[in-house]
Amino acid sequence: MKQWFAAILALCGTSACSGPQVLNLVAQTPGPVQHDVSYGQLPRHTLDIYSPKVMQADTPVLVFYHGGSWQYGSKDDYQFLGSAFAARGIQTVIVNYRLHPDVIFPAFVEDGAKALAYTQNSIAKGRPVFISGYSAGAHIAAMIALDPEFLAAEGTTVCKATKGVIGIAGPYDFTPVEPVFKRIFPSEILPSTKPINYVANQAPPMLLLHGTKDTTVDPKRSEQLAAALAEHKNLAQVKLYPGVGHLYIIGAISPVVRRSAPTLADTVNFIQEQKAAGYPGCNSQVRS
Repeated sequence: MKQWFAAILALCGTSACSGPQVLNLVAQTPGPVQHDVSYGQLPRHTLDIYSPKVMQADTPVLVFYHGGSWQYGSKDDYQFLGSAFAARGIQTVIVNYRLHPDVIFPAFVEDGAKALAYTQNSIAKGRPVFISGYSAGAHIAAMIALDPEFLAAEGTTVCKATKGVIGIAGPYDFTPVEPVFKRIFPSEILPSTKPINYVANQAPPMLLLHGTKDTTVDPKRSEQLAAALAEHKNLAQVKLYPGVGHLYIIGAISPVVRRSAPTLADTVNFIQEQKAAGYPGCNSQVRS
């Protein structure tokens, strides 16, 4: 399967034919899908909702932020992800947010918080909400979870808005080197752009997933964040997938390359474990 997927990507040859779009070709949506739901007033303030065929009173909701170096990507690329989680009884909200060069930090994190607050108030309505992101989206999810100012601006808190965080190949201690990233994350505010600098704040439980062969984002970033969170008595677990690179860890959510990594199973299990624990959220921490 890996070889087949790689061959299709090679034939595509352009960014217009991305890995996620290839995976969407075989995605099967089990229940209803709502496209382009507005969570704000700007053109990129839209989200898609993938629902299970049968909804329950306690059906969990997963809010997902796409990757793309804070410059590219779209919710439309992740039909395969929304379909996979909906098939496992998890309502999935896939979020668009503003991108560079139109904006720099913190605009995309502000958008992510706005989408989460909208989900809390207008979609979940009391059902448990979890947040996840891939690559740049994992950075956004972690910032929302750890820096309270973003959800405060939306009239809520992380402990009310989400019961857990799943970060997939996230750059949690990112120091820009390339000029474009130095524009996105200006040096004068750089410390405030790093999720790892907010670990002392109360946070919901986190699951951090990373491949050991990720050459785009060093897997040490997930290990370092998990260790820092644990030091401050926040619950965090890191799972490293041997031999898995940056693309395949997210592609593994699709049946096309699912044997590459247990990304889907580990995420579903984390959500189910938190559900079984009564959605402890931030209250699960014993803090000094």
